[in-house]
Amino acid sequence: MALSKNEIKYVKSLHLKKFRQKYNNFIVEGDKIVRELLASSNFQIEGLYADENWLTKHEDILRLYDIPVHAVSGTDLERISTLKTPNQVLVIVRMPTFRYSPDKINSSLSLYLDDIRDPGNFGTIMRIADWFGIPYVFCSPTSAAWTNPKVIQASMGAFLRVQVHALDLSAIPALVPELSIFGMVLGGQPIAELSKPAAGLIVIGNESRGISQSNLPYLTHQLTIPRHPQGGAESLNAAVATGIICAQWGIG
Repeated sequence: MALSKNEIKYVKSLHLKKFRQKYNNFIVEGDKIVRELLASSNFQIEGLYADENWLTKHEDILRLYDIPVHAVSGTDLERISTLKTPNQVLVIVRMPTFRYSPDKINSSLSLYLDDIRDPGNFGTIMRIADWFGIPYVFCSPTSAAWTNPKVIQASMGAFLRVQVHALDLSAIPALVPELSIFGMVLGGQPIAELSKPAAGLIVIGNESRGISQSNLPYLTHQLTIPRHPQGGAESLNAAVATGIICAQWGIG
């Protein structure tokens, strides 16, 4: 059955942040991620749009869930998709209400993304956090929104297991006064010289400008990933740096 113009307009509006905020919904696309999402109890699905082949293949699974299901043509799926090459299935998901625990922050390692605006980097960092068992990714209000479709795609399902909270870095010391806050800066202490901490917050700076000047005073430790003497690169990609830090400290 063809989607109405209003339905198409509504789903397409969720491509934009202001409408995701207005309706409190976001989009998830792709066979694997949607199947993972269906198995999660933390998210409410508002609607599922898929082609006949996908619906037929997964009809036994869909019977287990009380969700609105829409069979759509390839043309309509292309109209509502955020992808250049639409997948077989797209779902609209209600934004969950996440809550963080100061006790958990104080007993584990978390990440803080300082003005990370590239959705691909943001989503990849969420995926890294998922791999290493990091429960929280905090981010500045100027960072990309975790519900951005490009972030969701890059996270490869990590958004189902890693909670993202947008807040100013200054709020965290107020919540957990004794927490160690590690920031990656040029000229800092080589990370290999520091043993893995039992708990702390790792701050990852903006892709081109690094950690904001206003956030530097909150750092209790300034660290760096040393560059090889023959290395010519000016900096590391934010997600690459995050992966190196997590692997160095054996987080998990």
